[in-house]
Amino acid sequence: MSRRRKKIKGFKKVLLIYFVLLLIVAEIFLIYVSNSLKGYENGDINNYMNSLISDLKKSSKGGRITKYISISDLTSEYEKKSSLEKGYKEKLSGDVTYKKKDTNVYEIYTDNDLLLTVTLDDSKTENRLGLLQYTNWEIKDIKTNDEEGLYKYDIYVNDDYTLYINDVKVNESDLVEEKTIKEFSEVEKLVTVPKEKHYFVDKLTYKPEIIVKDKDGKKVEIEYKDGAYYANSYFNTDSLEEAYEVMDEDYDPIIMAENYSLFLTSNNISSGRTVSFNELTSNLIKGTTVYQRLYEWATGIDRTFMSFHSNDAKTFTNEKVSNITVYNENAFSAEVYLEKNMTLAGGDKRVDVLHEMYYFVYYEGAYRLVYTKTVTEK
Repeated sequence: MSRRRKKIKGFKKVLLIYFVLLLIVAEIFLIYVSNSLKGYENGDINNYMNSLISDLKKSSKGGRITKYISISDLTSEYEKKSSLEKGYKEKLSGDVTYKKKDTNVYEIYTDNDLLLTVTLDDSKTENRLGLLQYTNWEIKDIKTNDEEGLYKYDIYVNDDYTLYINDVKVNESDLVEEKTIKEFSEVEKLVTVPKEKHYFVDKLTYKPEIIVKDKDGKKVEIEYKDGAYYANSYFNTDSLEEAYEVMDEDYDPIIMAENYSLFLTSNNISSGRTVSFNELTSNLIKGTTVYQRLYEWATGIDRTFMSFHSNDAKTFTNEKVSNITVYNENAFSAEVYLEKNMTLAGGDKRVDVLHEMYYFVYYEGAYRLVYTKTVTEK
C-alpha cells in the first residue's frame, strides 16, 4: 500500500474518532440542557407540587407510600382489619389538590379533606447555562393527618333508626347529641316525641359501608349534604288515608283548622257558627306557645277591633290537607289550607285564608295541636 493511501486511511480514522467524540459531547450537552430545563421546570413550585402528587399516587398504588410517610398503628371496632395503607391508596386514587398554607408549607387535600402537610426546603439553588436560575426543592417534612383516622363522619339519623358501620352496630359512645325536633320540644316531657341522633364516627382507616335501618329492619336511604350524612326521613304523603295506615288513630286536621279560624273571628259576629276558647283548647296543651297565644287573643283587647260580620252559608271552601309527615306513633304534622267566606256589616265580601303547618302529638287519648307555622307562598 502506498504511503499516500496510508495517510488517507489514517486521516479518515482520526476524522471518525473526532466525529464520534463530537457526538458524545453533543449528547452530553443535550442531556445537560435537558436536565437543566427539567430542573428549571421543577423549580416552579406548581410543577413541583404536581409532580410530588403524581409520585404520591404512584407510590400509594404500588404499596410504597411509606417512601414518603410513616404509617402509624390505628384500629377501629368497625373494621375487621384496619389498614392506613389501604386508606391512603383509596384517598390518593381520586382527585387530589393542594394549596399554600405558609412560606414553603403546602397542604394536600383529597375530597376537600386535609390529607398531608408538606414543608419544603428551598436552600439549594442552581445556575445553569448562564441563564437559568432556579430552586432545587426538597422535602423537609411531611406531616400526616391520620391520628383520628382517614375517614370520619357526622351522621344524623332518626331516634328509632339503627346505624351500622361495616355491618357493626354503632356504639352509643359515638353519640354526640340527641336532639328533639324543635316543633315538638315544648311537650317532650309529656309524650315520646321524635328526636334526631347525631353520631360522629372516626378512626376509620378505609372507606366504610354505612347502613341505616328503620325499626322494621328495612334499609333507609342516606343523603350526603354539606359534609355530613343524613338518614332522618319520615313517612310523608299528601293522602290522609295513607297517613292513617301508619297513625295510631285517624284524625283530620281540617277540624282543628276550622275551629281555629272560627275562634279568631268569633267576636263581633252577627250570624254563623262561633267557637269559644274552652272549645278550642280541648285539643291544645296548656303551657305551649300556641295555647298562650290564643289565650292572649281571647282575653286581650285586639279581638274587639274585629269588624262586624256574618259567616256565609258555605263558610269554608277550598279546604285541603297535604304534606302530611308521620314522625312516630305519637306525632305528625300536616299542611292545611282553607278559605273562610264572610260578609261584612256593610255588605262587602271578605275571604280569610288560613295556610299553616300544624304539628300534633297524641296526648291523653287525643291528638292535640302543639305548634303552628305559617306557610310562605313561593
